[in-house]
Amino acid sequence: MADLLRRAVDTEAQAPAASQEGGRLSYAQLAAEVDRYARALLARGLRRGDRLAMLAAPSVDFWIVFHAAASIGVTWLGVNPRYQARDFEHMLADSEPALLVVMSPFDGRDYCEELAAIAPGARMICHGEPSAGAVSREVFLAAGDAIDDATLAAARAAVDPEDTALIVYTSGTTGKPKGAELSHRAIVASALANLAWMGAEALQSSVCAAPVNHVGAINNLCMPILAAGGHIIFHPRVDVAAIGEISRREQPTYLVSSPTGFAMMLQQPVGMAERLKTTRLIVFGGAVTPEAVLEQFARPGLRLSNVYGQSETCGIITRTGEDATLKVMSETIGEVLPGAELRVADPATNLPCPPDQLGEIQVRGPYLMSGYFRNPEASAAAFTPDGFLRTGDLGVLREDGNVVFGGRLKEMFKSGGYNVYPVEVEQAIGEPPAAAIAAVVAAPHPTYQEVGHAFVELAPGASVSADELRAFLRSRIANYKVPKSFTLAPELPRLPTGKVDKLALKAEALAAG
Repeated sequence: MADLLRRAVDTEAQAPAASQEGGRLSYAQLAAEVDRYARALLARGLRRGDRLAMLAAPSVDFWIVFHAAASIGVTWLGVNPRYQARDFEHMLADSEPALLVVMSPFDGRDYCEELAAIAPGARMICHGEPSAGAVSREVFLAAGDAIDDATLAAARAAVDPEDTALIVYTSGTTGKPKGAELSHRAIVASALANLAWMGAEALQSSVCAAPVNHVGAINNLCMPILAAGGHIIFHPRVDVAAIGEISRREQPTYLVSSPTGFAMMLQQPVGMAERLKTTRLIVFGGAVTPEAVLEQFARPGLRLSNVYGQSETCGIITRTGEDATLKVMSETIGEVLPGAELRVADPATNLPCPPDQLGEIQVRGPYLMSGYFRNPEASAAAFTPDGFLRTGDLGVLREDGNVVFGGRLKEMFKSGGYNVYPVEVEQAIGEPPAAAIAAVVAAPHPTYQEVGHAFVELAPGASVSADELRAFLRSRIANYKVPKSFTLAPELPRLPTGKVDKLALKAEALAAG
């Protein structure tokens, strides 16, 4: 990854690299700040193979720390400020970071204090107001002055392209989030592949307001911009009006969106007009976007592309072509990126399906994860014997080469662009003794596309309200994971095997609207 930054410094030293409200760095200044933070990490004792967890909103600080860590072989992983206690507990216990970097306070929460209570033994650096036992950013950086150029250069020379640069936590049917390990090689290959099809002209600048613990922010937006020597404008939260004002001032050329993003922009047409005035490329994905919606964004000089990907593929792995019609974009996720292979296969045999037959989307190529962190069983299960990633998603390969997304083999659904894993939510609902069994299914929503509806079987003689469950969940899991509606029942329908009949429950949720 450091090679991409060095290349940008060599060619675009004085060009803007990263900015946010109140500050802007050129590529030369960004590289200097990355060097300074890398020295401080070495002074703190971090070495190749260690892990650094960072709780941060989209910000210049995130971008500096991410590159500083990766440049000396330290693996970076993001912690979402929207997490609650249960989310923090699992991620920190699983990743065992050598250092926790925290931007605090943010949106009224003192995260340094929260995390000190959850992980009292963790070594913590606070960018903001340190709590007891934590080190301030200024004191931390000052210690790095003792690290000379030769020590920094030696640490960077030891980094291998196959080293893990980034861990992105995703989840599966167990409900426990898994850390997808993304190597320097995979991240750089993905960035260069996206630069090739997107074009440097489209990647001159973009606003990043997406959570930085996701591949969407890092690999779909920030890394292609870096590969092009472009300018990333950070904003700490998704706010269409504020982003519209930033766009009026900065004139960004690239936008990563989703059906939810389109809906939010259409609700604020003035902000949308400012956002799109200079935009040359919009990539979107996450759910089906109707052709009628795309028609409201199409205009001469603006390219649209429907994309598909996962954490395990470093983000984008398919895209609709430059000559694709709006109909093709609304119906398909396009073709696989050059350098990779895609097949639609029978998930039981991994044999390719005939054209126009539903099967599992499987991909192979240089953009894939190395495996799941400390989870060899899940890593082995994620790949076929011949090296294709089992995406767990269904699709149909059309005669024209485009892939139609057919839903998920997994139960995961997307709510407002966020992945929600029902088993994780069900486990949280089951913590209070009043809830005997929970089943969470996706229900359609006009703004968020899908939201969770929870069916809860109460324990005999127990009593709990939907509001009480909702309040409990908001203290345990991120708000986007909390079901928007609940059905409380003395008993849930069962299959002959004794398992809860989720298909029947999903039909009930759909019928109830």
